[in-house]
Amino acid sequence: MTALVLALVAALPAQAAELTWRGDPRCPQAGFQDSLARYLAGAAESRPVRVTVDVRREGEGRWSATLELEAAEGRSKRTLRGRSCAEIGDAAAFVTAVVVDPGVLSRPADGAIVPAAPVTEAGDVDMPSGTGSSGPAPMDMSSGADAGEAAPGASDMSSGTYAGDAAAGEVSAATSTTPGASELSPGTAAEEPAAEDVRADRSGRPAHPSARPRGFVRVAGGLEALGMPRLGPTFGLAGGLLGRRWRVEITGLYRAPTTEYTQVDPQAGAKVRLWTVGARGCGVPRAGRVEFPLCGGLEAGQAIGAGVGFPGGRTDRIAWLAVVFGPAVAWAPRPWLALWFGVDLGVPLLGGTFGAVGLGPMFTIAPVSLRAALGLEFRFGR
Repeated sequence: MTALVLALVAALPAQAAELTWRGDPRCPQAGFQDSLARYLAGAAESRPVRVTVDVRREGEGRWSATLELEAAEGRSKRTLRGRSCAEIGDAAAFVTAVVVDPGVLSRPADGAIVPAAPVTEAGDVDMPSGTGSSGPAPMDMSSGADAGEAAPGASDMSSGTYAGDAAAGEVSAATSTTPGASELSPGTAAEEPAAEDVRADRSGRPAHPSARPRGFVRVAGGLEALGMPRLGPTFGLAGGLLGRRWRVEITGLYRAPTTEYTQVDPQAGAKVRLWTVGARGCGVPRAGRVEFPLCGGLEAGQAIGAGVGFPGGRTDRIAWLAVVFGPAVAWAPRPWLALWFGVDLGVPLLGGTFGAVGLGPMFTIAPVSLRAALGLEFRFGR
């Protein structure tokens, strides 16, 4: 009974946090509540805080949580990322504890924060602790500071820093010399963009997981004009590698046949189609889940024209070589799936004309080819 009473007393400061927990049901709120009670055990003061945590699983060993805190001093919002539900819950609890009781950062040794033992869930991977200490694994929450370095304003709820001292086995946070650094910005909502995943290696310094390229395959359909007769449908395939700020791809395009008729005989003409293969590279600026590839490359193939509407019509082929460049927009609602829309301008380097004896020229390849396509991109790898 005595142990139960002591446990309830230790958990009382956590009641200062009004919690709303939602998102992936595989990540319950119990871990957050346990960590918060542990961090606030023996707290000298507490202030009411409204906490909203929205948890998402983004892939194998990849979790994120949007943490919103509202206190009398103001509001703050940030995105946390980690390798397991337990890691995300512990990180959110630490940030909340600092707001409820800023004294958490200066707790004496006998009242030091002692995180719970790592919990490994099915399909989750705990972040390495560096030296096997009991402290929480180093995690960077969109602050851009290394886990082992002091970051000014780490106790500021809009800085997003959550550091762990792997050597000492205690949670530490750099303190700012600026007055009021441990308080929320009054009356403002400090909205942060989605943080990029950051892992910690054995030395305690973060290493970006996206250094490893991922693969993709894209299927697209669209329209082409100017290069071939009239307006015609296209079908495209692409595959390649992509990183955080770049991509390289091999492309294939088929342009369905359309017919250009002669002025001499409106029933006679050339039915022209096009196929190409190519390669191109892209720079990829990003804004959250939206990407803006800017691509350029080279393609080769054939323009194939068949005579129609007159006797003796035959099929001719003209070599196609073109420089292709253009922008695109890709929205990735899931790590493995993106919706793609792109516009390309092709500049043929080789000209050519389809014609027939007695009918004259039927169609001449234009100096530009304008294309637009909408497609789905399937991504794989980590």
